[in-house]
Amino acid sequence: MQYIHIKNLEKYHPTYKDRNLQWAKIYFKMVQGDPDCELIENEIDWGRFIKFILLELQAQQPIPLDEKYLTKKGFNLKIRPIQLTLNMLHNFVECDTQLSKVCGTDKDKEEDKDKEKEEDKECLSFEDVYLKYPNKVGRKVAQRHFEASVKSQEDWLAINLALTNYLQSERVKKGFIQNASTWFNNWRDWVVNPEPVNEAKQESDLRKKLGLEAK
Repeated sequence: MQYIHIKNLEKYHPTYKDRNLQWAKIYFKMVQGDPDCELIENEIDWGRFIKFILLELQAQQPIPLDEKYLTKKGFNLKIRPIQLTLNMLHNFVECDTQLSKVCGTDKDKEEDKDKEKEEDKECLSFEDVYLKYPNKVGRKVAQRHFEASVKSQEDWLAINLALTNYLQSERVKKGFIQNASTWFNNWRDWVVNPEPVNEAKQESDLRKKLGLEAK
């Protein structure tokens, strides 16, 4: 059996897949502005194109190219053979005898997106940051805070910058180090170092490096 599949079906999808679909997106541009759509000269083919979209979205899979099925769904095949419609809609639909081949492109795209998401998660490793933190009290809570706040590469870079600032701070050098469970909850406070700059000390350190300190 052959199946009919709408190319780029996601264009007409109402953005969610976990509920019963009640509507589809049909654009004004389809009537005026889309060269391919403007080439659909027969009104019957227009109506069938819209119906193909609705049926596939409702079924959530390509629909059978079967006369009994199509007749049951309201297609009057006596006034216009379905093959003429498919020829007219060749820029919008594709047919194949294997269901997996027809919708394989969309599935591959979804699988690629899922794979990318998994790879992103692997890159945002809690362990890499936690191992650098000197006070490891409260690991489970720290990891929960990390997973709630670090969700992108930008967050990953930010938390590493925050950790660098924190480890170089005067309070850490003096031995006052927060538990991991506390710091990982407030790490954004250290993306920009909150400690006041001691300009006199900076100038003194600079003079020492340049050998200008009075003897």
